Amino acid sequence: MNQIFTYWNKQVMSALLLCMLGVAFVQKSNGQTTVNINPKVQRFIGNVSELERNKYFNLHGGAKDADIIKFYKNYNAFPSRGFWGPYSQSKSEGHEVGNYPNSKPGTTDVKNVSRYVGTEHPKSVFKDGMDVEKAGDWAVEYFKNNTTDKGRPVFFEPMNEPFVHAKDFYEGGWNNDEEIRIKKQMSELFAAVGKKIHAEPSLAKMKVVGYSAAWPSMELKDFSHWEENMKLFMDIAGADMDAFSTHLYDGVNVEGQNNLRSGSNAEAILDIIETYSFIKWGRIKPHAITEYGGITKGFEDHFTDVESIQSIRSINHMIFNFLDRENVMDISIPFITDKSPWHLTKAYDYQPYSACLMVPTNLGEPKVKGWRFSPRIHFYELWKEVEGKRVKVETSNPDIQIQGFVKGNKLFIALNNLDDKEHNVDLNFEESVGKLTKVITKSLKIYDDVEPVMSIEKSKTAPASLKVIPGETVVLEYKYAEEIQQTSAIKESKYYSTTYLQPIKANNSIAFSFSDVDVKEGSATLLMGISRKHDRSKKPVIKVNGTTVTVPDNWKGLDQANRKDFFGVIEIPVKMSLLKDSNTIEATFPDDGGSISSMILEVSNNEKIYAGRPKL
Repeated sequence: MNQIFTYWNKQVMSALLLCMLGVAFVQKSNGQTTVNINPKVQRFIGNVSELERNKYFNLHGGAKDADIIKFYKNYNAFPSRGFWGPYSQSKSEGHEVGNYPNSKPGTTDVKNVSRYVGTEHPKSVFKDGMDVEKAGDWAVEYFKNNTTDKGRPVFFEPMNEPFVHAKDFYEGGWNNDEEIRIKKQMSELFAAVGKKIHAEPSLAKMKVVGYSAAWPSMELKDFSHWEENMKLFMDIAGADMDAFSTHLYDGVNVEGQNNLRSGSNAEAILDIIETYSFIKWGRIKPHAITEYGGITKGFEDHFTDVESIQSIRSINHMIFNFLDRENVMDISIPFITDKSPWHLTKAYDYQPYSACLMVPTNLGEPKVKGWRFSPRIHFYELWKEVEGKRVKVETSNPDIQIQGFVKGNKLFIALNNLDDKEHNVDLNFEESVGKLTKVITKSLKIYDDVEPVMSIEKSKTAPASLKVIPGETVVLEYKYAEEIQQTSAIKESKYYSTTYLQPIKANNSIAFSFSDVDVKEGSATLLMGISRKHDRSKKPVIKVNGTTVTVPDNWKGLDQANRKDFFGVIEIPVKMSLLKDSNTIEATFPDDGGSISSMILEVSNNEKIYAGRPKL
């Protein structure tokens, strides 16, 4: 069966195999789910409530094509990433890597920038033994005096996915010492570029991000992958980075095992990066998710709509995670490209690139007669109206994700099913909002081997419940007779410990401290990141200031049975009455093996509204 790396069947078969082998694993429930919605309560993530669409609804491409420019306007979307910069320019002028053009005279005024990520291929940027200071100077010279405002990005990512190309820069077979040596040099290049750009007053509007991790399987080999990749980069270049860029894919991106990153695994990856950022700098440096999606396997070589849509399932899964991190999210870019004309060649049988938004109407022919949208347009159709301030939303089931926003007299509620089972979802409004005039329900159902179903239905009454199939995403737009007034607020704050990446030993307590916690009325959650073999317990005894709390059997997404180890975040509810200014969390597992990668305390405080906004 053609699927995204045999997406659901592999999970079911792996679980059955584990059961046959007598291995214990957690059975997840698919009972009734309730989501609570209160449009009158404004939700803040840190100090952020308003949805900034240009952080999320982006196209991995530019803005030169007339059809694509029209798309941006009609779908409230944005250009976001391009492959060009100082090193590509230098190479195009005939200079070898490491040698650059002479300086040009220019002005010292602060340069304007365009909101996109500029990046380059490693082979155009790096060589073993290069002078990284010289490379940094050329980046400054280029962005000052050799490009236009349109060619000067807000975010400069000097190389795309460099570490998986480390082998290209040394002789002989694969060698771990050589890998680390090259990665260190690459990190030093990022550091030099960041330092030089930040020191140039005329480039004050630019940010430098890196390292665009292609394969962030942090937990591999007892976290040696983390130590030799992202941690190495953060230690060498992190101080000079404005954000850390990561690529998150369901499937295999360049190399590594098949991954279902959607859900708890993606959460654990971002949480360990945030935690280490806090440990090193006392603050969370933002994320730049410069690619994300799903990578397909098992399809024919020619383009099909069925294959094209598979990645959108993963994109919709992950965007709910990113929306919950807007205060530390600089940009996120779904891997949906424009027309990618470079792929329409004889070498590819004139077939379009599978990630394209637009494809020829006459597939497989040398001369393009016209263009149509691929099914990837459904992602933008689903989300194009969503905007406004966040509202209070809760779900009784981590597999049913929810987001909510208010704009004027409109309420937007988005739901997504991470599970491989259908769920019945009750929509519970905690307060009456006013007279409802219309509800528009958009639904995107994605199947493994048939074309997707995108539906848009209108009604004068609101549904009391919905059935949501595996991988389905629903966006409801409620329209009321009058503007929705938000009269109170909740503020979500995350607290980080300086303890992380602790090995688990049977019956040994691991302690995490959290200080200066603002505790009012509201709710709290522990976000426990763990990596363990599948036959190991995922339910430690958790004590909050000496009191034991219940650890759930469920988490976001599937059981990760296709991975070598479980690596994910389990969310543990905590009563506010157990918290105080300084807190100690203790975790004790009944068996050996694995690690607690991070422990984060999230507190949601109820706030009053003062003069139209909460007092934060």
